[in-house]
Amino acid sequence: MDSKLLTQHLIELEQLLVQPATRLSAELLNLYLADDFNEIAATGRCFGKADVLERLPTETPPVITQQDFTCRVLADGLAQLTYRATIQRVEDDSPSYSVRSSLYRFDGEHWQMIFHQGTACNPF
Repeated sequence: MDSKLLTQHLIELEQLLVQPATRLSAELLNLYLADDFNEIAATGRCFGKADVLERLPTETPPVITQQDFTCRVLADGLAQLTYRATIQRVEDDSPSYSVRSSLYRFDGEHWQMIFHQGTACNPF
């Protein structure tokens, strides 16, 4: 897959992962996240795949907007997607802002997220 197609594909996966239909579906999350997935949230909390599959489908999904995507291939079958996100949660009056990084690995059939980190930042 050439770099432009890979970038577009990973952006589409990242956008799918923030959609309410995906966040509320353990089945879809299981498909998009690798079994060895780990996350470091903007709060500093760490999660594995089992935590995400248990927690996200029970939460009210926030509204997440994403912008300024960049993608770089780190090795054959391994890529990093970075971007900025604005998150509006139902329980908060003001949005939160973060810089985000996701690592994706190709398993021979699909690209799956293996790592995600959100770092809180000033509004942009």
